[in-house]
Amino acid sequence: MTVSIANNSANIVVTQRPTVNHPVVSGSEMAFTGGNITATGEVTLNGVAGDDASGWTAGFIQAQWVETNWCNYRGQRNSDGSIFVQRGRPPARFAQACRDCVDTSPVNNIFYNANGLAIARGGLAGTAFPQRLTFNFFDSPSETCNLIERNSLTGQPNYLDEAQFEFFFCTVLSVRDPAGAFHHLASFYWNQRWQAKFKPLTFGAVPTFQITPLAGTGANMGPVIRGVPTDVRFTNVLTSPQSQSCNQVFRAARAAVTAVGAANRHESRVWTSHDVRQP
Repeated sequence: MTVSIANNSANIVVTQRPTVNHPVVSGSEMAFTGGNITATGEVTLNGVAGDDASGWTAGFIQAQWVETNWCNYRGQRNSDGSIFVQRGRPPARFAQACRDCVDTSPVNNIFYNANGLAIARGGLAGTAFPQRLTFNFFDSPSETCNLIERNSLTGQPNYLDEAQFEFFFCTVLSVRDPAGAFHHLASFYWNQRWQAKFKPLTFGAVPTFQITPLAGTGANMGPVIRGVPTDVRFTNVLTSPQSQSCNQVFRAARAAVTAVGAANRHESRVWTSHDVRQP
């Protein structure tokens, strides 16, 4: 008998649901943070005495399939101008879907975190069957934006006026067999979202703000779904070779809007409203 995955043995238990905190000033930035999301995964390998299961690996794979990421700035006076930076759409962000992983785990390791208790491996020959593999998942997304952006058209500081960040994920329990094939067994969707208005109460190099969270703020997650994910919005990035992880994608997008004249950076000489659906 060869080693195999026991039918209906995969299980995900979410031990801490995602939450969001209200934005807070942190130095020269506004910080958007939330509570941790944690989960435990389990799957059973079957075999007979003498079978070697050491080539089997189980863990979580995570895809991000939606990101909203924009900030609007206004000067103290209408004549000081306004700035809109769009960090969630092309060309700053070249694609929505990406494979997510912790920074210490290269994207082409496939599993979200290929370290420690985050993955589990089958035992060497001589290990008794059935073998129950248990592994953990942890994530804590966050984002920041500058409190002040300098308007190149007016030469005046523009202060944070409104921002919206949304991160939507699907986390997949998967087993990789010794041949390198992945067997996706269960998954769940979850998200964290921040949207707020910011009214400067004092101006200058270290402004203070009245912060008003809007209806778009919150966090949610769906039930555990059994079977192979079929959502075309992200299935093509689950195990395919990728040049950048989600962390690298969003950092590149942030950098892309810093320069004057950047495609996703819009400066105006007066207060202007921008269509947040556009680059």
